[in-house]
Amino acid sequence: MAELYSHLGFIRNPFSTYSAEEECEFLDDIYIKPKFFHTLQSDIANGHSRFILGARGVGKTALISQLKTNLEKDNIFSIIIDNFDGIPKDNNNTEFIRLIIEYLVKYYCIELGNCPKRIRSLNRVQKEKLSFFISEFFVTISSLEYTRLNNRTNIYHKTNCIKQIYNRFFNKPINYSISGCMEIASDFIRSHLGLPKVDKEIYYKNYLPECEIKQSKQREIPLNYRAYKSILSDFAEIIQKSGYKNVVIFFDKIDEFPQLNNNISLVANFLESLFKDTTILMDCHYSIVFSIWDAIKPELTNKGVRFDKIKPIDITWSNEEIKRIVEKRISYFSRGRIVLDSLIRNQNKIDDLINLSNHSPRYVFRLFSYIYDCQSDKDDMAQAFESCIIDKGVLLFCQNFDYYAIYPRSMGKVDVITNINRLLKIGKTIIKTNDYVSTYKVSTPTAISYIRIALNYNLIKELPETDKGAKQYTINDPVISHLIEAGITELRK
Repeated sequence: MAELYSHLGFIRNPFSTYSAEEECEFLDDIYIKPKFFHTLQSDIANGHSRFILGARGVGKTALISQLKTNLEKDNIFSIIIDNFDGIPKDNNNTEFIRLIIEYLVKYYCIELGNCPKRIRSLNRVQKEKLSFFISEFFVTISSLEYTRLNNRTNIYHKTNCIKQIYNRFFNKPINYSISGCMEIASDFIRSHLGLPKVDKEIYYKNYLPECEIKQSKQREIPLNYRAYKSILSDFAEIIQKSGYKNVVIFFDKIDEFPQLNNNISLVANFLESLFKDTTILMDCHYSIVFSIWDAIKPELTNKGVRFDKIKPIDITWSNEEIKRIVEKRISYFSRGRIVLDSLIRNQNKIDDLINLSNHSPRYVFRLFSYIYDCQSDKDDMAQAFESCIIDKGVLLFCQNFDYYAIYPRSMGKVDVITNINRLLKIGKTIIKTNDYVSTYKVSTPTAISYIRIALNYNLIKELPETDKGAKQYTINDPVISHLIEAGITELRK
């Protein structure tokens, strides 16, 4: 039996996914570039580091994916770092730089496996350095992990079969271990790339003062922050010497690191030491691009991060752009046969839905997903979304909205849901201090503190006009406004 999407005119459900990670196979076909896309691409291609700022759900990961694809077409070596396991919560600049080097070494070795002739461009000293870097920083991986990582690379992804890569990159016995039992280690990589074996101590001397080497009693001499910075710069230079125009390092989903618990202060502490070192961010041998939650910027600024030296780019979408994003998705999944006006036959409803998305592509698709499911439950042979079903889906979306995903979980002792419930109980979209006083039977100073917290969360904003001298505030989030207008007085935590 055909599902609703086929009766609506789609080849598959266009609203069952709403994140870049789930949409890799068709992201290129539905992606709409933000207005600054080409400037940003040009800046980072030419060696400038950048901060990409945006609210949750605006498409930072999709933007990075598209930038990476375009840069690689232009022969620029790029990696995405989105796993921060093992990095301390603060004072972690050394660990961050080592993580960058490890990622670069790993993916560069994979690219050399696909195109080993790049090594011919290196002179003897550069080959010896590369051998040292692989020996020191290549993290042992399984053949299955190698296959997975290789499939994520784009530059030479025309290979028909992973075994062809193994036949070219490794020797024949490797093919018998392709099931995943075998581990690939640094010595194996160096040997099959034909790189010389080097005396590590010689290269330690290049990056560490003589006194530190003499004082170390360990067989493996620990490197310090200054040494890691020099190695990163030197390794990026080797990558360029092998034929790439530049090296770009993307950091994504830093604020989603589970150890930080969605806490703005913890995220800011996590990034502080790295962001404050402008010598890292302004090194001419590579570009670093940080994708970060815009709510963190004020705290980072207070900590002394120089956003005036490294240009921050804000991702913002107008309602008209959000509508275009929806239209392009609908067109793709219907092979050009369906438009938004035929799916929803009331222009006011369309405008309301776009407004409820709060400028977020992810949340407009989640909203449509709720409407789709409600329509499927009522009549899975419908040829358009019914008006009453749209209203039902909207209310379900608002009631089940994941506020913890877009707001800091807590500021002080009170979490965001408690603050939203205070606004819902007042039941007005424009509020004054006295509304808190009368609703909660608290003193004026306490009511003012409640307002201050709501302002800090960006749940409300102050209006320029007053009511007989009393300050007025309007609800800033259209989802909360809709709940108030629908008479909802409390959300469950």
